[in-house]
Amino acid sequence: MNAINRKLFLSISAVAALGCGAAWAEPSAAICGSVTSVERRIVEHADQGMGSLRSFVGMTTVVHGIDMWDVKESLDSWRAAVRCQDDVAAAKAAIETAKAEPADKVLTAGR
Repeated sequence: MNAINRKLFLSISAVAALGCGAAWAEPSAAICGSVTSVERRIVEHADQGMGSLRSFVGMTTVVHGIDMWDVKESLDSWRAAVRCQDDVAAAKAAIETAKAEPADKVLTAGR
């Protein structure tokens, strides 16, 4: 999908989402589940590879009380919540962009 079509798709999606005002008014944690800042950082390190993950968890186990067993048990759910929160944030940004752009500019972007 080229950049113009992608922008048009996101704009149309954002405008369509405006009709779901109550759902979008919810904080992303309520929609997606919550993760702490430490859990988010663990997901980021896990995405960088096992070495980065082990190093981070090893350095922070004493402070945060999360060890590799906890990571093994919960990483998938933390990762899903982080991805969901990121998607909600992107959708909210698209809505704000769609609100800020004049309607004729959005409608003619795909032509």
